[in-house]
Amino acid sequence: MELFFIFALSSVAILWLFYRWSDRRIIQFASKVGSYKSQVILGFGAIETPATLLRNSIKNCRKLGHNYLTYVGPFPHFFTSDPETIKCILTSKLTRSKPKLSYSGFRHALGNGLLTMTDKEWQPHRKLLDVAFKFSKVVEFVPIFNNKISRLFEELDTCHVMENSHEILVFCREYMMTITGETMLGRDLDKSPTFDVKYCAQRVTRALEYISEIMFNILYLIMYFTNIKFIIKLADIMVLKEKRKILDFFRNQIDETYNHYSKGTQNDIEYLENSDKAIARYFHEIIKNNIIKKDLAITSMMHIFAASFESTSSTLYKTMLMLAIHPEYQEKVYAEICKMFPANDGGEFQVTYEHVTQLTYLDMFIKETMRIFATIPMFGRLAVGGDLTLSNGIVIPEGLEMGIDVYNLHRNKDVWGSEADTFNPDNFLPSNVEKRHPYAYVPFAKGLRNCIGMRFAEVTLRVAMAKLIKRYKFSTTAKIEDFVLFNRISLDFDDHPPLTIEQRSKLSN
Repeated sequence: MELFFIFALSSVAILWLFYRWSDRRIIQFASKVGSYKSQVILGFGAIETPATLLRNSIKNCRKLGHNYLTYVGPFPHFFTSDPETIKCILTSKLTRSKPKLSYSGFRHALGNGLLTMTDKEWQPHRKLLDVAFKFSKVVEFVPIFNNKISRLFEELDTCHVMENSHEILVFCREYMMTITGETMLGRDLDKSPTFDVKYCAQRVTRALEYISEIMFNILYLIMYFTNIKFIIKLADIMVLKEKRKILDFFRNQIDETYNHYSKGTQNDIEYLENSDKAIARYFHEIIKNNIIKKDLAITSMMHIFAASFESTSSTLYKTMLMLAIHPEYQEKVYAEICKMFPANDGGEFQVTYEHVTQLTYLDMFIKETMRIFATIPMFGRLAVGGDLTLSNGIVIPEGLEMGIDVYNLHRNKDVWGSEADTFNPDNFLPSNVEKRHPYAYVPFAKGLRNCIGMRFAEVTLRVAMAKLIKRYKFSTTAKIEDFVLFNRISLDFDDHPPLTIEQRSKLSN
């Protein structure tokens, strides 16, 4: 028995030494950046969850600096919130791939598409899709952004003092769902007999919980790493069945849209007469011409739909909160909008793209909201085809997963000054922007693999907020420092703060 015990211990020690030997380049790299020695020695670190990931990244950044290596369970990751390092990563042709492990849960939930493809797959696919998101196409969508706001008006008009403002986020999701329905699918979802916008917007939270659960759960990551994927599929069927249903429903809706365009069905009230502008019509054409497989077209549309819908609705909601917390800035934005649209119209005016370019303080306010509350607080890259040499000479080994820590980058005091945690739209005055590193602000990523829907999101946000600010006054008792944040793919609140919404027309009476 004693010999068996010695043999077992010896075997474990040998396996551990082999494991550390295989990590020798990572260990060498760790000596050149911030790291926890105990983690490097053991090859094991904290088990992260959506609730702890952001909190630990803030702690690690303070202790280890803006470039550091840490282990997430048994998996080494390099995290950076340094603008020069981020520039090196995002502009290198070696790092156009997404990390296989970190994005495995997202890939499992939505399929392999635009957001998860490796570099060789991604390049030709992105080139195809750039046509559908060109600038002129976004400008064509502006009337839709204007017209669909009526749904949001109807719902916000019924609100006043809200102890928990989560319902406002749901209303923003409904608004964005109808916009993505028209612009991407060519469908008026409010007229659909199968698509209940309100119900789907409410269920999105559960779908996000499902995606974040399988993205950050260490057991899922280990199962992916060891290729035991059948257990995850079993969990989908047994444990996560209800959360999975909403994603399957969206997939079926996209499939149904492509089938409609293939058959050329007429007189369907939910399909728009001018649906030729819809992104799904473009997808349909390249499917028909055998340029892309239908399954990939469905998956990529899922990726685009999810990213544009959730990130924009989340930023709309957070912008309302920032207006409420900072009444002095709210009045400045309101004055700018009233100067451009002086009629007493309750936000019923039509915003053009030219108007958007001239609302400079509104632009600054939205950008500052996205700085303080980075919509996607972290995204990843992977070096493929060689090691990546940074501008300071440090070499990141090929295959090491890299996390771009947007949240801490946007609050980096070396870049934004001692008041980096304070909300101040003046951070985006042209004179201040010129002084900063060009990669100090990356809400839509940047470089060779930036966000395809960046212009779409920027214009949607500005059109919607111009109309909302003209119609409503927002107030709250909450303070930024009271918020408990966590990473559920997009940045979310543990508890949604109170929010009071008042129609300005009633305030003046």
